[in-house]
Amino acid sequence: MVDLNLPKERKMQANAPSWKRAFSFILDFFIIQFIIIGPFTGVIQSKIPMTSDFTQNYSLLESNPNLINDLIPMFVVMFLLVFTYFVIFEYKMNQTPGKMLFKLKLISDKKEKITFLKVVLRNLAAFPVFPFSLLWIIDPMYLLFTGQRLSDKLSKTWYVEEIVI
Repeated sequence: MVDLNLPKERKMQANAPSWKRAFSFILDFFIIQFIIIGPFTGVIQSKIPMTSDFTQNYSLLESNPNLINDLIPMFVVMFLLVFTYFVIFEYKMNQTPGKMLFKLKLISDKKEKITFLKVVLRNLAAFPVFPFSLLWIIDPMYLLFTGQRLSDKLSKTWYVEEIVI
């Protein structure tokens, strides 16, 4: 074997561009839709006949509280699976499959190993209950004005792009 004595590959990190974060999230959303939400869709559609009229569906749910009680456990399980998807991938691998494709990596502000608590904190916006649901509005607005997600700032983590030089 011939030793070419080439220099080692070097990597630098730069803040992840917003467009890469957005497209990686869309990819993660499609994965979640296929793997987690897809299997529940048939059960939900068997309980609620999907019509194009929102008011008919609302009237059906309003007139049948037992139907809502049947669906709540299913929605809780779906939420927990989606939340687990993000938390486990970010904690174990510092990136979700969508972020892997775009070569984005989650790092801590002190360049230390990211703790489980930090990953949970940065994903609290996914909780569909008050007061966490307020983050659905606050987090994007904060991003729009500062260029950084509020949950990233609170957890002291952010995504970077790894560039090979």
